[in-house]
Amino acid sequence: MQGYELIKKIEMEKSKHPERVFIKWWRKEEDWLDFDLASRFVETLDYSAKIDGFDLLDINQMWRILEQRCNGRVTKVQKDDGSYVLMYTPPKGAEMEERMPEYPYSPETLLMILDAETDNNFVD
Repeated sequence: MQGYELIKKIEMEKSKHPERVFIKWWRKEEDWLDFDLASRFVETLDYSAKIDGFDLLDINQMWRILEQRCNGRVTKVQKDDGSYVLMYTPPKGAEMEERMPEYPYSPETLLMILDAETDNNFVD
């Protein structure tokens, strides 16, 4: 899939499942996956890029991927007000913009931690 065809399919899926804010996408010739916010992916897509497949994920699905990948270095904690935060210990040498004792439980934070864990190179 390329360009307009890909955007059309993504937008159709997003309209059916608005809670799915992440995109997991891949190309066959390269043995890797990539994850992004679906909205950012659509905004920055190079229309000449060939994408062989994608799935849209909700925050709970992305959390499970991250939790499995981190091997115990991340936990989701419910605060007294009912909101969630993430407690995360990055691996040695991980590049992160900011290290904090706790992080908000948000789509952006999940991607930031996944990038730190995989050195921006997720391999399934």
